[in-house]
Amino acid sequence: MTSRVRVIAPATVANIGPGFDVLGLALEGPYDLVEAEPTGDGIVSLVEITGDDGSLPTEANENCVGVVARDVLTRFAPAGAGVRLWLHKGLPLGSGLGSSAASSVAAALATAVAVCPEVDRAALLDATREGERLATGAAHPDNVAPSLLGGLVACVVREGDEVEAMRLPVADGIVIVTVSPEIQIPTEEGRAVMPDRYSLADVVANMSRVAGLVAGFASGDLERIGGCLEDRLATPYRKRLIPGFDDAMASALSAGAVGGGISGAGPALFAVTDDRDRASRVGAAMVEAFARAGVRSVARVSGIDDRGARVVGPDWVPVT
Repeated sequence: MTSRVRVIAPATVANIGPGFDVLGLALEGPYDLVEAEPTGDGIVSLVEITGDDGSLPTEANENCVGVVARDVLTRFAPAGAGVRLWLHKGLPLGSGLGSSAASSVAAALATAVAVCPEVDRAALLDATREGERLATGAAHPDNVAPSLLGGLVACVVREGDEVEAMRLPVADGIVIVTVSPEIQIPTEEGRAVMPDRYSLADVVANMSRVAGLVAGFASGDLERIGGCLEDRLATPYRKRLIPGFDDAMASALSAGAVGGGISGAGPALFAVTDDRDRASRVGAAMVEAFARAGVRSVARVSGIDDRGARVVGPDWVPVT
């Protein structure tokens, strides 16, 4: 066992247009940070939470970091191993940027490094999904997988509930704008507005665009990416929960984005470009559009984080 370790895990954009519950992308900030300290008492305890304005449960079995840590210990640790945890939130809650996923991933890796460092990172995926199950009611993988592994990830469903996370190639220079309006949409609410059945035409349209989108990210073809971001499965229903959605997306395109959509279940939106100055203009235009709808929002410009969750030293400075 080691002394206390510090792990960060990045925000994510999940779904990415037509890639509902399949595609996810890690962002260069913001990050959640979890500290883990091994014990020999068999107990998982959550010592402190910061950055959440007191809104998250501090009981370990009621918080995703505690549930994930317990799952990691059960799967991989020697008998009697325990861990003490500190959670430092850098992601806004309920934003659609994978807040619970980043906490879950950071907790999983921090616990593994502190107590059972021989565990391969990819083996932690199932444990991180248990955090999502607690936080959102479903163990969906498309936020935790990219936060854990970095880059662009496809979540391939195998037999039963087994998921294989596959890292996909991403060309250099792609820039992601995220805009977080000051409203919250719980993931379960975002799922509840979606229909139970879809037309064959809508399903085929989404499948074809996922293929084009993956090719566009691999080659850096911004025109192809923009042409493949339209979604027919989730966006037409979820956008009704986001005041100013249509104006914000139109403003993003007018300011130079090639396309975009809803990040996760929302309310955050994302847009894609290949230039940081242009991305700043896109973000500002989207913020102005939300303001016209009477909603305050915050824009962030980010590259793609290709490292995912990782151990950091005491001098690490949060990215906001």
